[in-house]
Amino acid sequence: MRRLGGLVLVAAVLGPPAASAQQNLRQAMLVAEDARQTGDLAVAPLIRGLASRDPVVAAAAARGLGRFENRAFLGRLAPLIRDARPQVRVAAIHALGQLGRDSLATDSVTVLLLGVVQGQAEPATLGAVVRSLGRLPLWNRDLTLRVTGVLERALERREPLALVVDAVRAVEAWTRLAGKGADLGPAARARLGQLAVLRSTDQANASRVRRAAANTIIHTDADPVVARLATDPDQEVRRLAALWAGLPAAALGHEVLGGLLTDPAPMVRIEAIRSWGQRKFTAADCAPLIRAMKDSVVAVALQAIDGLLPTCAGVVAALKPMVDSVADTYRGHVGTVASWHRGAHGLVALARISPNEAKVVLSRAATSTIWQIRMYAARAAAVVGDADRLVLLADDPSDNVRDAVVDALLKVRGHAADSLYRVQLARPGYQVIQSAAQALAGATDRLRAVMALETALARITRDRKDTSRDPRMAILERLGELGEASLAPRLEPYVVDFDPAVAARAAALIGKWTGHQPTAAPRPLPTPALVWADVAGMKTVRLRIEMARSSGGGAFDIELYPDLAPATVARIVGNARKGYYDGLTFHRFVANFVIQGGSPGANEFVGDVHYMRDEVGPISHERGTMGISTRGRDTGDSQFFVNLVENLRLDFDYTVWGRVTAGMNVVDGVLEGDVMERVSVIDGRAFRGQR
Repeated sequence: MRRLGGLVLVAAVLGPPAASAQQNLRQAMLVAEDARQTGDLAVAPLIRGLASRDPVVAAAAARGLGRFENRAFLGRLAPLIRDARPQVRVAAIHALGQLGRDSLATDSVTVLLLGVVQGQAEPATLGAVVRSLGRLPLWNRDLTLRVTGVLERALERREPLALVVDAVRAVEAWTRLAGKGADLGPAARARLGQLAVLRSTDQANASRVRRAAANTIIHTDADPVVARLATDPDQEVRRLAALWAGLPAAALGHEVLGGLLTDPAPMVRIEAIRSWGQRKFTAADCAPLIRAMKDSVVAVALQAIDGLLPTCAGVVAALKPMVDSVADTYRGHVGTVASWHRGAHGLVALARISPNEAKVVLSRAATSTIWQIRMYAARAAAVVGDADRLVLLADDPSDNVRDAVVDALLKVRGHAADSLYRVQLARPGYQVIQSAAQALAGATDRLRAVMALETALARITRDRKDTSRDPRMAILERLGELGEASLAPRLEPYVVDFDPAVAARAAALIGKWTGHQPTAAPRPLPTPALVWADVAGMKTVRLRIEMARSSGGGAFDIELYPDLAPATVARIVGNARKGYYDGLTFHRFVANFVIQGGSPGANEFVGDVHYMRDEVGPISHERGTMGISTRGRDTGDSQFFVNLVENLRLDFDYTVWGRVTAGMNVVDGVLEGDVMERVSVIDGRAFRGQR
């Protein structure tokens, strides 16, 4: 007993300091990765983490270094690919796959990974190797042939099924890269056909295999197996069958689509409608689209409306009631449809099909109290060439409407509307500022354009927001075209701007004008503090997004991945606790792709003040996973998206930080402009055991 007591005493004495040291290391690693600096001192905590005896810590350090995508870390990661701990080994292999994006490291990474394959039998390690090899942008012909051989052999595996999933996803990525599809041999193509109809008691993984195999065949060529996929029990496989049937080479395409147009799954009907149009149907084939315009699922109806042809008989009669309704709704009249979406899309379709009919209702839609309807009115005005209507809308209180107007006026009036573009540069919305700067390309009044651009640049720079990068870069590009050497002194302050991209561009412009380029010396904004203890505590919480009753109501729950995406989860959860997302919208809806929300400006360019680092990892963008919207590496601004289908092309490019575990039916019902009434942080322990 005394000995046991002594052990307890030793543990009590030694335990806390050891735990504290590890927590301090995790804290330092988190800060080092988030700082986005690659100097030796900056990444020292991650280097220390690689040597940790704790496989969780070492794996996290490997992931962190890989995310820099910098060949300088190749030597640090290479030894870990043969680490005795599978978790560390797999993380290091995926990290090397990220480093391989650096073209100067691609061949070296390929050789290293090919070496791992020799004699390797552990499935998780093999899966990581093939997925990393499959996404490398190779140019070396010999290495390309060797990688193709490895991937083809991996396709022949029968078990475990999780490894088959990795293999077929690797081949999908490989064939998606330019020129890779032609490298697959007949045996591999035949194997893909087999995998596309694979059945197993492990239904979840079997479905993953079939989806990836179908996607791969689409990258290579069409095949008669499409007819079998059209009856698959998995709705995503049937959706891919509909996508496949739209290809010109799909001999059975038209026949297969006829059945898929009435599939019970909305995602399948949406894809079938798209493919119906791609097969260049005739006016006599419009009946399915006209029927689909009345589909009970709004997303299906919108796809049909957007695909209407001017030659479709009776289409104007079908469109007019919904267009009249949306023009009158919210103006004291009772509409005949509950949602504005059908009518707004219908207005644009009517403008394309019958411009005179569209002009009759355009003025009413353009004065709606709902800004989204006014935005669609601007798009319709562009189609019919109603420049006068667009000039009126150029003074709209919504910057999103103004943005649509700038794009439309550029098509209708070109540089005759330069004065209106210059006015938009004074607006607060970053999206409309960027569009205005782009519209001024080739401006006739160079002096006034330069003055307006320079004033806008100075004003939004004072905002000191990372998210001002895109409009400021657009302004600098235009100043580079329209400006001259006399402007150089006024750009000198931007050489030490807080944004490295802006600082580099300003220095380049000064060098272009003067012949003497200064050295860019950016002074980044301080990033929000990250606390590892807080992140670790997020393993026991989930998010719940409750939709406003006006947007259909309902809620969906999200499981978080703080181990794989700690900084992202910390930002999202922290913002949710502050009420940042409450009342914001899902401003972007792309059928059979994603819904995206979390912007205070309800657009792509207005988000949280600070950018956050990408935290890409091996989790695929399957249906229901949560991602972070970016506009280039490390430009996430707290806007997030939900994958509506399996989007393998987003893998290793966009952070996956969670997954919808309940309420996917609510997600499927979200449309453009729908409002998140509340985003709550809830105790995840209540969901223990729920998947």
